[in-house]
Amino acid sequence: MVDFAQAAERLIKAYNRKDFKGMEALIAPDIDFAHFNRDFVLSDRNALLEVLGGFAKSYVPDRHFEVPERVTVAGSIVVREAWYVGTAAVDLPGFGAAGEGFRLKFCSVMRFDAEGVLVEWKDHG
Repeated sequence: MVDFAQAAERLIKAYNRKDFKGMEALIAPDIDFAHFNRDFVLSDRNALLEVLGGFAKSYVPDRHFEVPERVTVAGSIVVREAWYVGTAAVDLPGFGAAGEGFRLKFCSVMRFDAEGVLVEWKDHG
């Protein structure tokens, strides 16, 4: 049986390490992704990884999720509440001006398939 909280943790650790190749194996090709308050929606793993990689390289190289304050699991759904922190390399509306640090509270809702592959990821924050 899959430990879905651990599946979410593996994904976030890969994200924090900028291991986008590793993330590829953890995400379904037709991922249902949305960051609601940023009006960002994707349904393709490669497109998502390209955006995440570009963001990490060009906009906020030190971005990462901190240890979650709360993880709630209901079946194959994991709700992860954690701070998302970093320093903007360029002016980023909603994050900060170039050189400015930010700390945003995120609520990530992740749904996994029976094998522990991420099929849906919704961020709020």
